[in-house]
Amino acid sequence: MILLGSIGCVRLSEPSNGGLNKTIPSSEESNQSLRLGTIMPYHSSGFTISSNGEMYFTNFQKEGRIGKLNLGLNEKPEIFIDLAEWLSPIGDRLPKAEGLRLDHEGRLLIAESGTGKLLRISPDARKLEVLADSYDGYRFATVKDLAIGSKGDLFVSSPLSGTVYRIRPEDGFIGVLNQDLVMVEGLSLSPDGKRLVAAEPDASRVVVFDLPLELQAVNSWTLVDFSPSGLEPKGLAFDESGLLYVSLGDREKIRIFDLEQGIEVGILDAEGVAEILMYFDGYLYVSGPNGIRRIDPRPKEPISVQND
Repeated sequence: MILLGSIGCVRLSEPSNGGLNKTIPSSEESNQSLRLGTIMPYHSSGFTISSNGEMYFTNFQKEGRIGKLNLGLNEKPEIFIDLAEWLSPIGDRLPKAEGLRLDHEGRLLIAESGTGKLLRISPDARKLEVLADSYDGYRFATVKDLAIGSKGDLFVSSPLSGTVYRIRPEDGFIGVLNQDLVMVEGLSLSPDGKRLVAAEPDASRVVVFDLPLELQAVNSWTLVDFSPSGLEPKGLAFDESGLLYVSLGDREKIRIFDLEQGIEVGILDAEGVAEILMYFDGYLYVSGPNGIRRIDPRPKEPISVQND
């Protein structure tokens, strides 16, 4: 399924996904944006937020250093961990963190792109584990993003090798998810855990993997092909109703899709360059060159979707 254009349906009248109504944000509203860059003016290449509102973010003062900030308190960010103090360079490749996630035990998972590793950090930052750094005897070329699936599965993107790895750390399993060649970067898991969505900026498309229960490779299918317009999808995030948000970098837009129906349903003004996305507590958090900002995606009125 390939979407080459937008359609006008912007509000779904029927509930889905457990009875949740999908409400489409308005692209005409101000978005009530709160910029966090005033206290965190760093170009973060990845961030994540815990259930109690603690944000972890990359590039805190320098590459390889992870910062931590409590969103609910009037505090300054602090250093959580400096990877340069734990990892040695490989040639001229220095430690550099990109994708971040938190597991159910509050441990920070890091797609460490500089030396090509999947890391896990204890909540007190006193223990660092290398969960994976190679496949079939070859070191990872680089890793960009990760997503946490069911049964302890971790999915890690490696665009330079055209691979999405599927890893089960507790079983010592490292495999390849994709049968087709995909140079994806951003990853996000659907709320029901059955689909992995991936942004492939070089090919100007968003692809989807229907996840098998078995540890076997599968082909992706295309949710949307942006190539006629040259748009490059960057970050991905789902809200609690299952709507998928896709950031479009320097186009300063966030497009919204209904994955179940395979349709585009809305557009948001990102109010700046939009790279990494995360949905938390009713807000979209968006990273860009000037830091991380918060956008309220809730609508004021229904809208019609228009092409760029």
